[in-house]
Amino acid sequence: MNAMKWTLAAAVLGSLGTAQAATSGEGELVAALNNTEASGIVVTPTGRTFLTLPRAGSNHAFPSVVELVHGKQVAFPDLATTTNTGKPLTDWLVSPLGLTLAGNTLWVLDEGKRPGIDGIPDGSAKLVGIDINSRKVTKTIVFHKPFMRDSLQLNDLRIDPDHGAEGTVYISNNGYSSPSDCSLIVVDLATGKMRELFHNLPQTSPAPGFMTYVEGQPHAYSLDKPTMPQGGVNGIELSPDHKKLYWTIPTNPNYYSIDTANLSDFNRPEDALIKDIHFEGQVASNGGIAVDDQGNLYFGDASRYSVISRDSAGQFHLVGRDARLIWPDGLYWQGGYLYVTVGQWQRVPGLHGGQDLRKAPYDILRFKTAKPAR
Repeated sequence: MNAMKWTLAAAVLGSLGTAQAATSGEGELVAALNNTEASGIVVTPTGRTFLTLPRAGSNHAFPSVVELVHGKQVAFPDLATTTNTGKPLTDWLVSPLGLTLAGNTLWVLDEGKRPGIDGIPDGSAKLVGIDINSRKVTKTIVFHKPFMRDSLQLNDLRIDPDHGAEGTVYISNNGYSSPSDCSLIVVDLATGKMRELFHNLPQTSPAPGFMTYVEGQPHAYSLDKPTMPQGGVNGIELSPDHKKLYWTIPTNPNYYSIDTANLSDFNRPEDALIKDIHFEGQVASNGGIAVDDQGNLYFGDASRYSVISRDSAGQFHLVGRDARLIWPDGLYWQGGYLYVTVGQWQRVPGLHGGQDLRKAPYDILRFKTAKPAR
């Protein structure tokens, strides 16, 4: 499809609208996209829903960020910012993955990766802030080379408003290379100063010998012959008081946290920061993570087609189980519901001898969340 044929209102590209009721334990269908899979998701307190449609799996011509409006995908903030119209790479969203909301600003993390294009061209990887009301881009921070390597995958992000003059951004780098090239990245919003930390440490890396189930079949982590999505630190989330950052690794059962007062301090030596990392325990989590206003954490577990929560006492609870959860990817909690984008990254050609097994619809589900007793 020619991207220029899109109008601001966009075409109907899936079954969207009022969530469809489900049986107990199953999710409600929020949207079934027929064009391409979504990754990041944000739902505002007023119910506005935003999605990223990354191009890392296929270099599609659809808008890369959309808002779901009355059963339609609407390019957000506009077509010129979300499609390739010949503008400089710094001026449009090439392949955004991560998405989060801070106040009225939607923050978009652009990994800049597209198949058929060598590496990650300078200017394509960036952080972009967009006012959801005015639809204006308010800030752009580009990850230029040599800081931005072709082996980095800027995956997810969270905004800490309590540290730094304008806030601090924490980014998970999942890593593209073999062996892995994974880390956490810290960015000062006011100055654009950035710092890479915990590069290829056990606390951010795949675990040797890791095995899990994907779509009912066992898969082992393998650098030489990967059969499932692989990489390092992926899901990240802030506690409601912004004092702690959590992260998970899809190919490592351990998950960790660190105090943001230390992580945001650009003067604190990395050796000291490594000692600040806290082992939280073990959990199955193959994509993003989320938190509610009570501090309960949420994880997606593809091996059991489920989403689970961890309360403040460290106890785990089943939120829901649904056969459609073949790869729970982006998670976002809002208003008593956990929203989940269902990816098909495990079906990409690179894992199946060049055969693309992905197929529509690409579901977005939500699950009613109960507040565990405290």
